[in-house]
Amino acid sequence: MESMIQQGVDAIALATESDNSMLPYLRAAAEADIPVFLFNMTELDKDNIYYVSSIGYDQYNAGLEIGKYVAEHYGDKDVKLAILEGYAGIVNTMRIDGFKEGIQGRDNIQIVASQTADWTREKGQSVTESILTSNPDINLIFGDYDEMVLGGLVSIKERGLLDQIDTIGYGCTKDGVAAIENNEMTATIDVGEYGTGIDIIDAVNDFCIEGKNVEKVINRPSKVYDKNNIGELDRVIFE
Repeated sequence: MESMIQQGVDAIALATESDNSMLPYLRAAAEADIPVFLFNMTELDKDNIYYVSSIGYDQYNAGLEIGKYVAEHYGDKDVKLAILEGYAGIVNTMRIDGFKEGIQGRDNIQIVASQTADWTREKGQSVTESILTSNPDINLIFGDYDEMVLGGLVSIKERGLLDQIDTIGYGCTKDGVAAIENNEMTATIDVGEYGTGIDIIDAVNDFCIEGKNVEKVINRPSKVYDKNNIGELDRVIFE
């Protein structure tokens, strides 16, 4: 930030976990008449006057949507659910808390295990192996990132449990989509990360070049994909 301000750039796009931690630099940019656009934020002060717009998606709401999908998809069916979590932190907390709100009140959905799998495929596999040993009767695994779930799928397939255990991810990664098309993963949620890049450029153009006002928060809508609608996904996001 200091280097960019000294260079006298026309605008700055910044991703950081907390805008408050960057407040001195945001203030310095404002004093230098350099507009700052935040993106992919997890913790945000909407009253902070030192940035123009925050662009991205709502981590909590995406978790809520995938949780609601689980509640609706399984109806009254008894579900024994295991959760693969990312590193402890605001991103993981928001996604998991949103998911839990989505299944709230569904007594037929029982969370029997919830363990950290570090956002990675390798850890997702080893943690799933441990969960399956302790809870051989689970029938659903949710991970708040596709990579962990894809690792879990390796363990599930090695044990011949694809017909018993559904898997649901988060992030709509290329491999996650392929797993849905191969009838291995049940669902994932696209949070519009590709489109966020377009929204950043649009916001910078509108504000800096066109002289227009832009919304303080610009969020892409999220969408759940499963085998029924995966064909609707625009594959440009993987190019």
